[in-house]
Amino acid sequence: MDKNKEIAVMILGPLGDVINTSGVFRTLKKAYPDNPLSIITIPAGITASYGIPEITNRYLFDRSKKGLKGQEEIKKFAREHHGKFDTIVILDTSFRSANLAFKTGARRRIGRRCNFRSLLLTDSIPFTREEKNDVPVAEYYARCLKPLGLYRPNIETSFSYTKEDEARVNELLKQYNLENKKLLGFCPACGQDIKTMRLEDAAEFIDLVNTSCDYKIVMTGGNDVSDFASKLKKLCKTDFVDMTGKTKYGETACLIDKCSKFVSVDTSCQHLALAVKTPVVTVFFNNLYTKWGPADLKHNKIIVNLIGKDIDATELLKKLNQIADKNFAGVRGS
Repeated sequence: MDKNKEIAVMILGPLGDVINTSGVFRTLKKAYPDNPLSIITIPAGITASYGIPEITNRYLFDRSKKGLKGQEEIKKFAREHHGKFDTIVILDTSFRSANLAFKTGARRRIGRRCNFRSLLLTDSIPFTREEKNDVPVAEYYARCLKPLGLYRPNIETSFSYTKEDEARVNELLKQYNLENKKLLGFCPACGQDIKTMRLEDAAEFIDLVNTSCDYKIVMTGGNDVSDFASKLKKLCKTDFVDMTGKTKYGETACLIDKCSKFVSVDTSCQHLALAVKTPVVTVFFNNLYTKWGPADLKHNKIIVNLIGKDIDATELLKKLNQIADKNFAGVRGS
């Protein structure tokens, strides 16, 4: 390994994908402490990368361009970064990502053997059927380190926020009179309708929690959840605190870190909860719960409906009561 060159991890996916690479970066940093570690990702992934302290450099690749424009984007990236990388570990499975790595001239290009891209790789890893849906994504990524002799099973994810993030969250908690309250984080929606809870079910769950538990519900998420929260306000008999669209990504991580428990659909907020070790109940409307849900089902739970979008609020509360409140002995900020 050339110590003067960078080791890059390529993940052309959004926030949750990048959070799940945190164990890969920890492992690489421990093995190669003198090499700069870099991430090659898309605009939606850059934000999450700032929560992984092992990353030294961040390189943006615009995958939205298709056809000839997409080929030009690959050539442009390769020209700007040719000879910069000793090794690129490619975590996604597209032909384009392998082609991009090949054109940078990296000495080693490690990735999955699929989509006719083996000739572009120096180290190709078999893609097994079980890895399609039945292996947690962080574990799947960890297996891509096998050619380097660095594979370790069951890698946990992590996410670091800053002291500035925590100061901002503390201001918000004070503003909403939430200091010293037991917080239940809630993210029932995301930008994909297929993953989003029905308004009526979310409202019923909020009302049930407010009448039977001592948690104060805080709704988290970006601007894509704000509209759902606004509609939810009109349906709920009792109130919740709407933090959607009010926090930056690191601040959202800090807010979730301060929650005793978290309930979420399959979105990046769920991955943040797992990364900061807040116990979570994740709601799925597809069969990807093994891949994208919590691997540790002792401290976390899942609830699944594969035939519709309705979720029984009583069953969801039952799952919530099966997990313990978070232990706040540690601080995860940096």
